Amino acid sequence: MAIVADLSIGRVISDFIVLLCLAVPLLIFELLGEPNKRGFYCDDESIRYPYRTSTVSRQLLIVIGLLIPTSLIFLTEILRTLVWEKQSAHQLCTFKYRAHNVHRMVVRLYVFMGYFLLGVCFNQLMVDIAKYTIGRQRPHFMEICLPITEVKLNGIGGEISKVSKDFRTNCPSDEHTYITDFKCSGKEIDLIKEAQLSFYSGHSAFSFYAAWYTSLYLQARCYRPLGSQLVLPAVQFFLFCGASFVAYSRVSDYKHHWSDVLVGVLIGSAIGIINALFIAEVFQRREIPEEFVHKRRLIGKYAFSRNDVELGNMIEQRPTNFKSSEVDKQLPQRIHNVPIRVISSNEGNGI
Repeated sequence: MAIVADLSIGRVISDFIVLLCLAVPLLIFELLGEPNKRGFYCDDESIRYPYRTSTVSRQLLIVIGLLIPTSLIFLTEILRTLVWEKQSAHQLCTFKYRAHNVHRMVVRLYVFMGYFLLGVCFNQLMVDIAKYTIGRQRPHFMEICLPITEVKLNGIGGEISKVSKDFRTNCPSDEHTYITDFKCSGKEIDLIKEAQLSFYSGHSAFSFYAAWYTSLYLQARCYRPLGSQLVLPAVQFFLFCGASFVAYSRVSDYKHHWSDVLVGVLIGSAIGIINALFIAEVFQRREIPEEFVHKRRLIGKYAFSRNDVELGNMIEQRPTNFKSSEVDKQLPQRIHNVPIRVISSNEGNGI
């Protein structure tokens, strides 16, 4: 008996349409979005820090944040396909598009990388909605914006003159006055816009999203030791070290207030965990070969049917004398969200 999943080009097209629809609002925010203009207190020291270039620029973060997770996913699936599953390929599901075989590694890469990119879009949409709706000033706001207001003075002969008042050096008599009547006199228009997008930290949210999704993916898919039992937790630890470094740098570079970074870490982590566990369902897609389960002596305490093992789904606890053939007919209807069918051994020989 062989398990075959029939692929549909329609699903691929619809997936790309969904990602495109999510990318359009991101582009609109980037090109046309204007942050909410908030006032400030003239004596607010938290927005009077000097401007610094980013330790981790946006371009560098995008490259690293996409390259490392996708590379780890790619290497994991290569390792599984070419090494771990070398002797058990006949047990695993075969994917077909019409009369053509599609290698299972291609399907797996499409699934796990696709869900990763979906989460990237979700995360960035949440960031942009918050940034442009709230419009909180960054710690270097005063230096970039150079806020001024025009004061009318009565001159000699009754002439009225206008004098610009720089709020960096000249505060009202009541320094704790909330100032809304101002305009930015700085020349860097793009930097002025960015100086009003502090809440919450997109760098922190993206880095922790990537760390959580990748760590949970590796935990689910790496069912065998990578030479040493310490390799996997070490890789996961360094993922979070990198994410933490990015988050800390946003405070030390005066790009964000500490609360912006904290919220970014929490929301990015939440999206990464939800995406990995409940959308991508990485632990329901483990696809552990039967002989590895026997080798680890999991059968005996827990009984698996052959099909449940190869699809990575452990059925409920059963007695050790439970016959797997009794549940062979209880196959799940889908694998990687692709409908499956069962064909006879004779028919399967041609696959």
